[in-house]
Amino acid sequence: MSIHPLRLVAILLLAACVAAGAYHVLKPHTIAYVKLRQGVVKESGQRLEASDLERAELSLGGLFRMQSSPVPGLITWEEAPRFVGLPLARRVEGGRPLLAEDVERPGAAGQERALGASMTGISIPVDNVSGVTPYVAVGERVHVYASFEDDAGAHTGLLLKNMPIIGVQREMEGDHPRLKAVTLSLRMDEAVLLTHALHYGKIRLGQASPADGQTAGIGDAAFAAALIKTKKRWIDGEEERS
Repeated sequence: MSIHPLRLVAILLLAACVAAGAYHVLKPHTIAYVKLRQGVVKESGQRLEASDLERAELSLGGLFRMQSSPVPGLITWEEAPRFVGLPLARRVEGGRPLLAEDVERPGAAGQERALGASMTGISIPVDNVSGVTPYVAVGERVHVYASFEDDAGAHTGLLLKNMPIIGVQREMEGDHPRLKAVTLSLRMDEAVLLTHALHYGKIRLGQASPADGQTAGIGDAAFAAALIKTKKRWIDGEEERS
């Protein structure tokens, strides 16, 4: 079976066009992204400096060229100046890409994590001392210690244990972060207990060890039961009968 020369030319031209189009779509391209320099270690709340960053490249298939964000979370090198000077949302170490979620957003109170089902979030006003450290980060866990006073005297104990932090509020004083509040994820009964403790007692946080088992809940049940009954409120170191 013979093919007419004109038809053969048309087929060859069509094949050439398809090949050229496919090459344009599939041709690999390189994107430049922000990487943390080797040896850099920054704590949550510390500001990101230009000297912490370096340019790195990643080769991708041509199909990624048509996407507005070829690699979700990756910061392109062109965007780097927007992130310099911002506080970090978590502890980071060099040798890996800097991700958008590693940095606290301008104008935002802090990074937040979604609540689980049937849970609630309670914010606790703290400072750099009562909040353990100004570098505390979302995802970490803390113990909640409380002090209160009743007719029998003063009491201090472990109110809640291994409570997950889902929000952090910080302010910057120059280059130094100042912790304002943390938000904890709690069950409804734990939230009521913590609210009562905030109103009638004093609260202090303690860092929970990852080896503690990470089971959140009420710490000392007997202490919690006594605290919920108190009707004396501490104000500036003095208790006040409500």
